[in-house]
Formats: sequence, structure tokens, C-alpha cells
Amino acid sequence: MASPKTVRISLAAAMTLGFKKGRFYRDAKLGCINLLMEYDEGCTANCRYCGQAREIADRPTCKSLIRVSWPSYPLEKVIEATRKAAKQDRFVQRVCVSALTRREAPRDLVEIVRRVKLGTRLKVSTLITPTVFKRKDMEAIKKAGAENITIAVDCCTPEIFEQMRGKRTKGPHSWETYLKGIKDAVHVMGKDRNSVGVHLIMGLGESEEEAVRFMQQCYDLGARVHLFSFYPEKGSLMEGGEQPPLDFYRRMQLARSLIDKDLVTADKMRFKDGQLVDYGLPEKIIKAEVRKGKAFMTSGCPGCNRPYANETPSQAQQGLLRNYPFPPNAEDIERIEGQF
Repeated sequence: MASPKTVRISLAAAMTLGFKKGRFYRDAKLGCINLLMEYDEGCTANCRYCGQAREIADRPTCKSLIRVSWPSYPLEKVIEATRKAAKQDRFVQRVCVSALTRREAPRDLVEIVRRVKLGTRLKVSTLITPTVFKRKDMEAIKKAGAENITIAVDCCTPEIFEQMRGKRTKGPHSWETYLKGIKDAVHVMGKDRNSVGVHLIMGLGESEEEAVRFMQQCYDLGARVHLFSFYPEKGSLMEGGEQPPLDFYRRMQLARSLIDKDLVTADKMRFKDGQLVDYGLPEKIIKAEVRKGKAFMTSGCPGCNRPYANETPSQAQQGLLRNYPFPPNAEDIERIEGQF
């Protein structure tokens, strides 16, 4: 079985669609049904932090990705269940289709987008790799009904990209191809910032200054940044790694939010030995932004909140949430203020 006939869905999506039993901590809800393409031959990429890397994945088997297994279902069954779930709960707003790195992926992803859009009438996002998706493919994705295209660059510098995803891992990706992919996506989808996203993973070896300056570069290109915190994926080449310190991640979340809201640019911020020490705004504005809490919620396409994708349930219960899947309450805000 392979896409477009079948797709894998996240455990959170399987729970939301009634395929798996379970409930979310603090009764969080999932706003976006995440689909992952699958092929008998697996993914041709070999990213060090990914559970689907060519050298460690067992062909199409999805042992672990974003901490959980991704069960496989017929696409039409997923579409039917998604349509029903959206009717029952308006919190389900979107479907995201993620591609693997394979030559046939552009053709098959367009078909999946077309069927999902027709069958659910929900907003549709796509997560693609410019290694195999060219501008003409992006145009086909848009024509099929997708409102968003996201490029998972993940790394903040060309050196880290090369080490994690490029030739040094015997992978097919290149920094230059990905930057061109962002530009192509903006050309196709437009510059309203909600149409093109860039995934960045914090904690792959970048300094805070490198992260913030690349975030600014993405915004200058017309894309919106979606932040993730590195989590050592079981079975991946980096399963023995460590998550970035929470204070590091909080500063990056706040910096991204300030840039996203056009309150400041990276060149106005100040760094010392690579660490962010001044946001370039009055302290009262910074405190107000922290207390609003939105900066620490999941960043992504509108409606996407990825509950507990960056931490274990145990960490969440200890108040160590990286990306809040709901608005932080007063107790959460007090805890966040102490995490900088």
C-alpha cells in the first residue's frame, strides 16, 4: 500500500478521528489533521534527527516521528472521518499533507490535496521538500486547492544544514535548493505571510543570534516561521541528543513573535557571545508581550496547534510545555515568566 491510495496520520489525528482511543492532557484539541505520505521504499533523505531517515527506517514502517507512531489508513477513510469530525467540532479547521522525499511525491501529493479538498472542504496545507518539488509543482498544489505551502528548512545555518541534512549525511538536500524553494513558494502563493511557512527546529547547534537572524531572513523573503524544539527521536541518528534549554527556547519564541508582529527586526536586537540579551524594545512592551502568552503557543498555519509534539506527557504535566496548544492561563504565564 502506498500514497495516494493510503496515508499515515499522526496519533493525535487518529485519536481525533476516532481511530485510536485516548485523550489529550488538559483536554487540548487538535486543530489540524496531519497526513504523511508513504511508499514501500520509504524516504530517500537521511536527516540525522528524523525517524524516517533512509539509513535507520525499516522501509515504509513508521516506527516513530514527532515522538509517536503514525498508523496507515486508506485515504478515503481518512477523508470521510475528517469530514465527520469537522462537522462535530469546529475546532478541526485544517488538513496538512506532508511529503516524503521521492520523485513521485509531487504528482501524488497533488492528487491527495485534490481529494482532501473536495472531500472535506477544509483548508489544506502542504509540507514539501524543494529537493523534488519545483515551482511548477507548487503551482499544481495551489491549483489543487491548497492555501499553504511550508518548507521544512529546520536548520538555521548552511553549515548545520550540511551536517544534519546534506552531503555529510549522504542525503540529497542542499541549503541553496531550500532557500530557492522558499522564494519559489512565495512567488506562487503570495506574500501575505499566511501562505508560506518555514519550519525551524531550535536546538540543532545554532546560536540564538544565528536563529534570530535566519528567522528575519525568512520574513524578509515573505514567509512566516513555525518554531519547533528539538526532541531526540527514538531510533534516529540523534536519539542520544538533548533538548535545548527551556530559557533558550523561550527567548527564541518571543523573538519570533516580535518579528512576526512587526514590532521589531533582528538588526535592532542585541546579542552577546551569540545569546540574545536585548530585544530592541522597551521593557514594558516585552513584559506585556510575555503576559499575553500567545508567543509561546504553537506557531504554524492558522488552526494548526500540534498538541504535545515537542515534549513528553510527563514533561507537560511538570509545566515544561514547549509549544502551548491552547492559550496559556494565568498560572502558565507565571511559570513562563520564570523560564527565561
